[in-house]
Amino acid sequence: MNSTAIAASGLRKAYGDKTILDGIDLTIEAGTIFSLLGPNGAGKTTTVNVLTTLAKADGGPLGSPATTSPPRVRPSGRRSG
Repeated sequence: MNSTAIAASGLRKAYGDKTILDGIDLTIEAGTIFSLLGPNGAGKTTTVNVLTTLAKADGGPLGSPATTSPPRVRPSGRRSG
């Protein structure tokens, strides 16, 4: 039996007066491979950015039902210094 890895309900995101995501409901089970397809400008990148907490959602709960905090994302790339 799989558990839910990511869940979103009524997910919303807007930039200024332009609504990009409007009421997305999504459940991704742990251990599954998930693909997000659509035409240019459909909101795929914004959806991924919100789901990975790189962008803040304007509405709708997001996270794992097993926790109260959203998923943590590890920064990509090397740090030089």
